[in-house]
Amino acid sequence: MRQLQLDIEPHLDAKISDFAGPSWAPVIDNIRQLHTGLIKQFYIYGEAGTGKSHLLSAICDSYLDVGKTAIKVSLLELLDAPVEAIQALDMYDLVALDDIEAINGMIQWQKAIFHLINLNYEGTGQLVFSSRFAPTELRLQFPDLQSRLTQAVSIRIPNGQQFNDRQALLKAVMLRRGWQFDRQIIDYLLINGPQKTASLLQTLERLEQLLKGEQIKLSVAKLKQIFALIDEYSKS
Repeated sequence: MRQLQLDIEPHLDAKISDFAGPSWAPVIDNIRQLHTGLIKQFYIYGEAGTGKSHLLSAICDSYLDVGKTAIKVSLLELLDAPVEAIQALDMYDLVALDDIEAINGMIQWQKAIFHLINLNYEGTGQLVFSSRFAPTELRLQFPDLQSRLTQAVSIRIPNGQQFNDRQALLKAVMLRRGWQFDRQIIDYLLINGPQKTASLLQTLERLEQLLKGEQIKLSVAKLKQIFALIDEYSKS
């Protein structure tokens, strides 16, 4: 099992190399330290849509690529399962827990994750957390877990407002996946499209599906259709 996916929405393809913008450099540096074992627990945070889930998927894939076991779990989905489900995660080399704020107000889940962290300290595994909030802003009801999370190496991920970040991300994703779009589409996407990483990647994926099999040079009518699609994603 590459990832435990309890949600019904498909996860987009993501690799560490996709996050190529200059503002991502500190994040990628911490991931390198994670791989070398210098970081035991890593906490990323940022507002909704900034690509946290994509990044966690990419981190897990980077571990799988070197023969380690990794699993990404959305706590929003796992909360529907018995709290004992968290115990099955300590067998992985890396566990990535998405949406850690979802356990706010759920003391039993907070204690279960605290226990998972303690097992992690005793073993060789590593943990990655993501949230919309910094560790000190979680306001959890179980102080011991709050304390543990604040001890993790934490970093805010870029919000996508920097043009160079969006440009580098698009270039990296398109190069890796072998996509080629009309220059006008790329320019329009960078200037008028969504800024946040998740929406930008979703737009790019939708464009590839729409343009698959067509010539790079498009008609004016087709370009207008594509620009309208980008406008819709920029509003979401």
